[in-house]
Amino acid sequence: MKLTDIKIENFRGIRSLHLPLDGLTVLIGENNSGKSTVLEAIRLVLTRGFGSRRGGQFSEYDFHLKDADATPQTSDPIKITLHFAEEQENAWPDAIIQQMNEVLQLDADGLNHIWLQAQGAYRADSAAFETKWAFLNAGGAELVLKNATPLNLISRFVPLFFLSALRDASQEFGQRGQFWSGFLKSIQLADDQREQIEQMLRDVNTSVIGANDGLTEVTKKIADAGRLIPLDSADPVVLEAIPTRVFDMVGKIQVHLKSSYGAKLPLHRHGEGTQSLAVLMLFQAFAATNLAEAYTPESTPILALEEPEAHLHPSAIRSLGSFMENMAGQILVSSHSGDLVSRVPVKAIRRLYKLNGETKVGRVKNDLFTDREFQAIDYSIRLTKGHYLFSRCWLLVEGESDFHLMPLLFDVMGYSQDQINFSILEFSQVVEKGESLIKFAKALGIQWFMMADGDNEGNGYIKRAKKYLENGERLVDRARTLTYADIEHEFWHNGYSDFMVNLVLPQSKSQIDTEAAGDDAKKTKMLIKAAIKQAGEKPAFAMSLAAEARQRGAGSIPQTIQDIIACVVHLAGG
Repeated sequence: MKLTDIKIENFRGIRSLHLPLDGLTVLIGENNSGKSTVLEAIRLVLTRGFGSRRGGQFSEYDFHLKDADATPQTSDPIKITLHFAEEQENAWPDAIIQQMNEVLQLDADGLNHIWLQAQGAYRADSAAFETKWAFLNAGGAELVLKNATPLNLISRFVPLFFLSALRDASQEFGQRGQFWSGFLKSIQLADDQREQIEQMLRDVNTSVIGANDGLTEVTKKIADAGRLIPLDSADPVVLEAIPTRVFDMVGKIQVHLKSSYGAKLPLHRHGEGTQSLAVLMLFQAFAATNLAEAYTPESTPILALEEPEAHLHPSAIRSLGSFMENMAGQILVSSHSGDLVSRVPVKAIRRLYKLNGETKVGRVKNDLFTDREFQAIDYSIRLTKGHYLFSRCWLLVEGESDFHLMPLLFDVMGYSQDQINFSILEFSQVVEKGESLIKFAKALGIQWFMMADGDNEGNGYIKRAKKYLENGERLVDRARTLTYADIEHEFWHNGYSDFMVNLVLPQSKSQIDTEAAGDDAKKTKMLIKAAIKQAGEKPAFAMSLAAEARQRGAGSIPQTIQDIIACVVHLAGG
């Protein structure tokens, strides 16, 4: 049974959210955007009676408070609805169809659906917060069940395993670990084999303890305690160098890993990244070998995983991103890693963000992009700049000079790129002149602004951008051309001509005068080109120009560029 989507109402920081899910779903977004809330909502519904709080019930801290005057007692009810559905006809096994028949909802295409809802509300008559679980029909009405069997079976058919960002390998590989304990319990020996092994263990124990006479003396002295407390008179003290009973030995099984230089160390002595990966691999082994025995053969496990990138090297994170696509069961991940999202399918990404206080979800739908556009997105962003997906706003610029200079100018004006949380992308070489980047930004809920050169080609780019305005949006708030041909000319005509001329060598100036032959426009273009070359090409020229602007003050930056920067800051919410 695959969890196809979840609806959340009035739960913690989320007032309302409808989130579609895939076999692998990666939740990204800023802190407090709702990623952990989504995972916790799923855990609360599916671990009924086994949640972090006794009974898995909602508390007063779970209710969404819409304003400063709201209280949990007056808040709207919490509703978390999980929707399970077949992807194709007859996909669910007979065991599920038979045992969950009372709550199955058949659609017009012959596909089965199940809606399970947990609802929390304050009851004035009992002065308490109460949680209620119910199955719903396709219209959202509660189903009246003859018995509680379906509710008791849901966690058997869809077992949920939750690994928080603070994963403790020693706990996961302990006797009560959610995966490891199943392997330990499955160790069963015949009585004669067990007795033979335990006799061998006792013999080894005797040899080790007997190798030190002092330990014998310790045994005698401790035995003197029998004068004060009741102990076995014949053999009151036993020293064990190793466990002498099989069940005790099994409980102490440890994982040891050999390092690259051959040293064998217990797992807990390795780094946090190695321990974290070992826990993920343990889940895979559990799903492959023990899941059907511990639950049902028809089980589809859900692994909810917070920040799997924690403590890992970037190359390991990228490998993990590729690996997760083939993990057993349904995988739900929250992440802050651009390296991880660079290696997962772009359609698996769900970007949570806030808009006017509401939680929104951005995603790439199947029919939104052509294969060629997906290739451009992968090449320009996902595979090389995965961290761009975490930005609030993209500034789309036409050329290399803009790419290098604009972030420096933001800084001169007092806007740190990281604090404002924007990214700059060149679009002129992207398919359809960057339209796919605008479409991609809109799909994920990332704000965007286009800056183009002040020439005919730049005007053409702006016309393309106009197609993506929402109703009521003004073009000037989403895209603008420079006043002049390019950003270098923009500065030249706004008081920086002397700065650029001073970069050019005297002999080059003389040669330019000769070649320009009185053509001022041509001379300006040649001087700018020579200044860029003398500075060390465009990246170095951008550094020099920004340093000059910093010295002159932010007010010396051309007004058109100041206006563009102000638009981006506004769109990013800075």
